[in-house]
Amino acid sequence: MNNAVPPQILLVDDDHNILQVMQIRLKLMGYRVVTCIDPQEALSVFEQGNFSIVLTDQRMESLRGSDLVNEIHLKDPHVPIIIMTAYGTVEDAVKSVQQGAYTYLEKPVDTDELELHIKSAMEKVAMEQRLTQERNKWEKVVEGMGVALVLLNLDYTVAWMNSIAQSLYKVEDFSQGQRCSEIIPQDSLPCAYCPAKMALSSGKTRSVEHHNPTTNRWFLVTAIPIQDLQGNIVQAAELALDITEIKQAQDVLLRQERLKGVFEMAGSAAHELSQPMQSILGWGELLRDRISENDPNFRILQSICQEIEKLGDLITKINNVTRYVIRDYPGNINIIDLDKASTEKKQAFKD
Repeated sequence: MNNAVPPQILLVDDDHNILQVMQIRLKLMGYRVVTCIDPQEALSVFEQGNFSIVLTDQRMESLRGSDLVNEIHLKDPHVPIIIMTAYGTVEDAVKSVQQGAYTYLEKPVDTDELELHIKSAMEKVAMEQRLTQERNKWEKVVEGMGVALVLLNLDYTVAWMNSIAQSLYKVEDFSQGQRCSEIIPQDSLPCAYCPAKMALSSGKTRSVEHHNPTTNRWFLVTAIPIQDLQGNIVQAAELALDITEIKQAQDVLLRQERLKGVFEMAGSAAHELSQPMQSILGWGELLRDRISENDPNFRILQSICQEIEKLGDLITKINNVTRYVIRDYPGNINIIDLDKASTEKKQAFKD
């Protein structure tokens, strides 16, 4: 059983007979109807009721139908209004449609045509309401993600931007019709490799990483082409996500991986060098023990052994390097301080 309340229509006409006939027709169609013979009174009635559609005559004594359209749309810009007009006022009715009326019907109004337009108007309103709800939902999703969203037309004029975009690009007074380059600072978006331009021309989603040198922030800028019902590309949705923290984390990981590779290579080199060094030191000590201290070669051999021992200590330090510590050195600012770099293994990869 369907208990839905029928839609309510506000019917306005200063001709009492036409008002009665139209009221009967609309009720037979299944609608609830509120009638007003005075258009000024209709404005007050409209504010008090919940009307799905307004049906009004064009030419009335106290207020023209087109003026009524303007007044009602100031109160509710979405309610559809159908103008009823006699032959002599068709031109006025057309102007009313251009000013926001849904359509116009010539008197005498055909019942089938009237019903068709009423259903069409309410379906249009229902669709607009669903689209508005969907847009509001996705706006909240995008806002929750912290993403700046800008809708661009084919000529790169800005159709809409969310509050995050307005804050990010410092747009204080946004208005439609301005080109993105006019209201968005040059460094804020990758204009040289514009993803919106690529998306509009290719019909495919495009993404670019962009660094803003002014704020030293990184953004992932993604442009998504938007199609109409016929499949034609009409707009691009450009989203900018701040990925500065991600980039910083990536840099840290990359630095850690590089340091890990350096440490592993240092350990491997120290291991490979320690074997021949031990052998050279052993042979040196054997030779030193076999010659007299009075031999002129004894001191030379002793010096060689001492230097080999120092080299052995150096290899041990290289093998124990666990972190990257530099020290000042003439001509080279990136020389590693082996004493500090090899003393605290627990600090590995943390500094």
